[in-house]
Order: sequence, then structure tokens, then C-alpha cells
Amino acid sequence: MKNKTFHFLWIGQSFANFGDVFYIVSVVSYLYHLTSKAMAAALVPFFVTLSLFISGIVAPIFFEKYKLKTLLSYGQVCKTFLLLFLSLFLQWGAEHHIAIVYVFVSLIAFLDGINNPIKNSLVPFIVSKEEILKANSFLNTLDQFIKLSAWPIGSLIVSLGSPFLLINITLLFYVASSILMFLLHIQERAKEKVAQGKGLKKFLLSISLGWEYTWRNVHAKSISVMSFFEGIGNGVWISAILYIYVKEQLHLGEEWWGYINSVFFGGMVIGGLLSVKFSQSVEKNQQFFVLFGPFCIAVVTLLFGTTTHGALALMYSALYGIIEQWKLICLQTILQKNARMDALPHVFAVQGVISSVTFGISTLLMSFIADVCGIRFSFYLSVFCFFISGWISYRQRKIWSDKESQKGEITGTIL
Repeated sequence: MKNKTFHFLWIGQSFANFGDVFYIVSVVSYLYHLTSKAMAAALVPFFVTLSLFISGIVAPIFFEKYKLKTLLSYGQVCKTFLLLFLSLFLQWGAEHHIAIVYVFVSLIAFLDGINNPIKNSLVPFIVSKEEILKANSFLNTLDQFIKLSAWPIGSLIVSLGSPFLLINITLLFYVASSILMFLLHIQERAKEKVAQGKGLKKFLLSISLGWEYTWRNVHAKSISVMSFFEGIGNGVWISAILYIYVKEQLHLGEEWWGYINSVFFGGMVIGGLLSVKFSQSVEKNQQFFVLFGPFCIAVVTLLFGTTTHGALALMYSALYGIIEQWKLICLQTILQKNARMDALPHVFAVQGVISSVTFGISTLLMSFIADVCGIRFSFYLSVFCFFISGWISYRQRKIWSDKESQKGEITGTIL
């Protein structure tokens, strides 16, 4: 795609995404070596998830008041300064004030919770309608590749150098990302004040905009309900469940937990690359991928959850990643094409809140079921959730075609 703004976007976001992983690796490593307690390190993802949830709720207030480019560029600048202050704080002695480290982590995650919906909304603003799916495929592939590679690279830098070296590298990445975000050229409409009133009333009206639009647009509503059930189903892929699965069902060493994770992300990358290569075919058959994707994932999850062979588990994990990537790309493209452009950040903020909520619910639920009923019953529940998502997709099968519907407020029955 010969689009300068799109190139600024993906390069800038690549720097930012690498930096996001690097700084988490450095902070987790620093806290563990400082305290020798796993809980100190485990609190980092907890506060990240909590902050993402909170910012996802209040993000519409910012969307209504500021332009997307302003939020994205200045948000990245704020993250850069927060990381700089965190770096100085860690070097000057954080051992007596560890709680402040979590404050910095929470603030950075809060800004991510505002920026993430904007990133997901920008593609229709900067590429033609015909290139949306290809652009999404490229960006999603890049994102999964970074997730696959950034953790081992960051861990290697920490082991060979120090957490401070990794934070300094992250600062350089954040600075580069900030510059590129300011170079984006995005044509946006003038902001219209939708939420009327003052004080608490205006606050509540602002944060309800995304939920109201999501509920009234049949595409956004269907995808959100599907995302909820699939989010619960995805709980079997968290680290705690996979660790038990490898130990109790596969009877293999701990390193297989890492293999399964890596192969899953590798499958996501392969699925994304295939989607980029055959973007026209994928778009032409997006109804098929969305309709049968959840059912295929349910079958693969059942096979994965019942096998006792490590090689088969790796194959199913890769297959799951490929199918999941195709389905996600198609759903994201459908949402971008069938929702009003000014409403997209609000809708993706709702998606982020749903993701945070289901992550918390599924983590506790799947862990509880694994302890009480056994690891296989966790996978059975996951399969059931994916079948519900597939049933919802089947009920709404007419809306998944490539024909763009009216981007207004549409009512429809899902359940």
C-alpha cells in the first residue's frame, strides 16, 4: 500500500508495541530481583488489566472532546515522560516505595486504554475501503509477531545487561513512536457535542455513548456478545491453565508450556500472512470465516483439551491461532465498514472493556473448574462458550456478507 500515513502508523505502532513489552519485562524483572517475591511481579499485569478496564470506561469522554490524532500523539508523549520518570525513580532507589512503581505502571496502562481503541479505528480513516481488510491483516500480523518476539528479546537483553538498559531502549522506541504519530495525516470531522448537560449527568452520558451505539448497531452488538462468550472460552489459554495441562495431561516438562504459547502466536502470524497474501479471497469469503470460525475453534479446542500427545497439542495450538486470526480480521473489518467512523473509537473502547472483564472472569472461573473438576472440564466449558458464539453468529448470518449496510442505528435480535 503506497500510503505514507499508513506507513507512519505501522512503523510508529511497532516501536510503541515493542516498547510496551520491553518496559513490562524490565519492571517485572526489577521487582522480582528486588523483592524475591512472585506476588510483586504478578501485581504488574493485575494493575495493567485494572487500568485498561477503567480507561476503557472513561475513554469516550476524551473521544468526544479531542481529535483522535491529538489523543494518540500526545498520549504517546505522555507515556514517554512517564517512563522517563519511572526510569529515574527506579535508579534513584525504589526499594522503599514499591507502590509508586505500580502507580507509574497503572498510568501508562491507562493511556494505553485510551490509545488502543483509536489505533483500531484509524484504518478506515487512512486507507480506501477496498484495502481495509488487507491493512488489518498486515497490522494484526505485525502485532502478533511483536508479541511472539518481544518477550524473548526483552528477556535476553535483561539477562545480558540490566532492566535499566531495556528501559532506556524502550525510551528511544517511545520517542520514535511519538514523532511518527505527529506525522499522521488524518481527516476528521469537527467534534459535535453529543452529551448534553453538566457535571455528573454529562459524565454518565459521555461514557454511555459507546454502549448505546453498540447496542443499537446490529454488527457491533453481535460482535460484542460473541466476544464476551469467546473471552470466557479463551480462559483455557491463560498461563495457569496451560501449566496444569502440560503437567497433568501431557505429562511433559515445563518448557512445553512455552512451546505451546509460541506455536499459538506463530499460528496467528501465519494466519495473518495468509490473509495479507490472499486478502481479496478472504474478504470475498468473510461470511464463511465469521460463521464457521467459532465452530472450528470449538472443535480444535476440544481436540486440544483431550489429547495426551505433545506433538498433536502443538499442531492444534497452531491451527487454533490461524483460525482465530482469520476470524478476528474479518470481524474487525466488518465492524469498521458497518459502523459510523465517528463512533468507531467508542465501539472499540467497549470491546476493550469486555475483553478486560472476560479476562478476569475466565481466569478465576477456569482455574476454579480445573481445581475442582479437573483440567478437561475447563476445556469442555470453553468448547461450550465457543459453540454459543457460533450459534449467535449463525443467527446473524445475513449481516456478515461483504455488502455494506447502512451505518445508522439498527435494531436486531441476537439471542
